[in-house]
Amino acid sequence: MNLIVRMVILALSLVCATGAWAQQEGDRIPSTEASAPDIETQAAVPEIRIEDFLSMRVPIAVPDTFANSPDPGGVRDLIAGTIRTCLGIAGYFNVHTPENFFFDASAEGMHASTINFQNYVLVGSQGLIKTAFATAANGVGLDFRLYDVDTGEQLDVGYPATVVVPESDVQREVYRFVNLLIQYYTGTLGIFGSRIVFTAPDGRGVRQIFTIGMDGSGLGSVTSGSLNVSPSWGPGGSIFYTSYRSGNTDLYLGNDSWSTRPGMNMNAALSPNGGEVAAVLSMSGNTDIYILSTSGEILRRCTESGAEDLSPTWSPDGSQIAFVSDRSGGPQIFVMNADCSGQRRISFAGNYNTDPDWSPGGDLIAFTGRTSGGRYDIFTINPASSQMMRVTQDQGDNEHPSFSPDGRYLVFASTRDGGGSQLYISTVDGLSQVRITTSGGDARTPEWE
Repeated sequence: MNLIVRMVILALSLVCATGAWAQQEGDRIPSTEASAPDIETQAAVPEIRIEDFLSMRVPIAVPDTFANSPDPGGVRDLIAGTIRTCLGIAGYFNVHTPENFFFDASAEGMHASTINFQNYVLVGSQGLIKTAFATAANGVGLDFRLYDVDTGEQLDVGYPATVVVPESDVQREVYRFVNLLIQYYTGTLGIFGSRIVFTAPDGRGVRQIFTIGMDGSGLGSVTSGSLNVSPSWGPGGSIFYTSYRSGNTDLYLGNDSWSTRPGMNMNAALSPNGGEVAAVLSMSGNTDIYILSTSGEILRRCTESGAEDLSPTWSPDGSQIAFVSDRSGGPQIFVMNADCSGQRRISFAGNYNTDPDWSPGGDLIAFTGRTSGGRYDIFTINPASSQMMRVTQDQGDNEHPSFSPDGRYLVFASTRDGGGSQLYISTVDGLSQVRITTSGGDARTPEWE
């Protein structure tokens, strides 16, 4: 356990002397549910071989971007590099780059008559993405095209023939093209350009709040100074988080204090309609779930079991809330109605299940489960049937999953590369998993915008 995790645990124990197991930044307690069935036997890995999955991906070639103008700003590398990265993360493509070519593609133009499609057939590509840019009087002119390699025909993905934008908007346009490309192949618009909030140590080793793009670009700092943890998205792209800057575990929204009640104030979760916030407060002695207004006023108290209740997450229609409770021994996933009634347990396999996040489709809840080997892995569960599926296996500790806005991906923290944990994006079935953070820091508790 690293120093920062120890600091968080110590701070929480000083603030709340009730013995609460605060599942924030890696704090854990032994479970008393020795008779619970093993989570590994309840959540089968999908019966699909990785080799089969790779063969189902669309092989697509992405040569270097053709530059019609001088490129002092590095636009050429930005365009091709971003497309390759995004398609690699998307999980639907095998990306062929110039390293895979036996020919020089740099001399090719953009028109079909200038492209030797047979070369790409021999490489094994089915699709070909051709990109070009030129400096214009009012910005940068962009030309993005998709070709079918077998027929040599240009395919219409819905992107304009020519686009002129300020140089600062080039990456946004690349995301737009990639998202339309994904829609062409899958029927659902891609979500590149969306952001993820998480925590990591700053240069002093103090944990702070950061944001990052889905493709691992655009790292941004949200907080500085004292210890700041447990981030979540608030109204209008603002960010909730718990800060120790005042000596108490207070909830902040942006730069403003939002809930400063005695004890813990954490785990804020904005309702889908933006009208209410579920949060965890310990002013009564235990950590309990309350529903607050967006201005921070308490509307109702949801849990009074005498146990520790944490980590609320709303169903997409706002009618239910999933949460974690140790009322049955060790922490398990529970669900209740938004009016706090009808509280019921839905996870029965394993002794330690935490970090729930409800999918945008409403049919799955992702969570962290401890396996019989003492490792932490990502699972999903159907809240209606309690049917479970496993997302990660035998790759270090994997924790705190969060669904993408389209429900096709999960972001989570993993220690599989050794050292501190890093952020990974996985398809929900777990068959494609890609690391998106590159720093040597200890990235944790991600949440998708």
